[in-house]
Amino acid sequence: MARLTFGIPVYNGEKYFPEALRSLQEQSTSDIRIVISDNGSTDATEELCRRAAASDDRIDYHRSDVNRGGIWNFRRVMELCDTELFSFMASDDIKLPDFTSATLAALDDAGPDAVFALPQTSLIDGDGVVYEDLNDADLGLDAATAHERVRNLLRSQASHAMYAVTRMDAARKTRGVLSVLGDDMVLITEMLCVGRMALAPERLFLQRHHDAQVSVQGVSSSSWFAPGQKGNRSFAETRTNIELYRAVAHSELPYPEKLRTWATLGPSWVFPRWRAVALDFANALGIDPGEGRLRAQRAAQDAGRARSDE
Repeated sequence: MARLTFGIPVYNGEKYFPEALRSLQEQSTSDIRIVISDNGSTDATEELCRRAAASDDRIDYHRSDVNRGGIWNFRRVMELCDTELFSFMASDDIKLPDFTSATLAALDDAGPDAVFALPQTSLIDGDGVVYEDLNDADLGLDAATAHERVRNLLRSQASHAMYAVTRMDAARKTRGVLSVLGDDMVLITEMLCVGRMALAPERLFLQRHHDAQVSVQGVSSSSWFAPGQKGNRSFAETRTNIELYRAVAHSELPYPEKLRTWATLGPSWVFPRWRAVALDFANALGIDPGEGRLRAQRAAQDAGRARSDE
């Protein structure tokens, strides 16, 4: 039986999906399982998936007839995992051939206190060109205490850790992927309350950033997380903050360590983003912050003219 399942949630991914899938099929450790959940794609994704599943018995293809939302799809691939280890795979990223062998070795060497393993990561653009090498060795997600690990995560905004190789027994202690903006940061926070990260020193993960991604589109894509919900009523940033506090509350940390971890959330994440929370409420009330700034500028100009006339 395979030890590791890669879960690929995909929707209309024909442009990058073939390369992403091929990178998993070419892993130097072949004893893996690949679960694909197609969220009602309307392009050539279904054909690509069925063809791949027919030629590779490690691939398990599932398809929804309708688009149930991105969060549903991420949850689905994790639910379909029946192996000891699991790793999310975005349909536009690339995991180099030794990704599996290096992360498994890192987990085994680190022992049970390590709940997930991540290799060094590089960022690539839409054409596959590397434009930044991330320094994962300095993330501090392997710190001895939960409050240090969570603080380091939130300050570094290392959301790419979502695509690490994770122990499923640790993942089951979390609430899983939530329907909230910043779902990746919330999930990683919960994982770091369970244990620490192990680092594979090789640079083996290529995370693609391109204009069509939901993470690039930001809050305007809140309907991706909760289909049918009005964006201006979603309080997206506010809900992220609340779920971070709930993530710590959900953990099995001793109460003193919970308090220390809660205390890191404000200065590391919530306070620096106060403007985003204010914008949540402005949107809900139908207030255009741009109009407010324009009115303030005009008032200042009028006051200046009035003074010059005196």
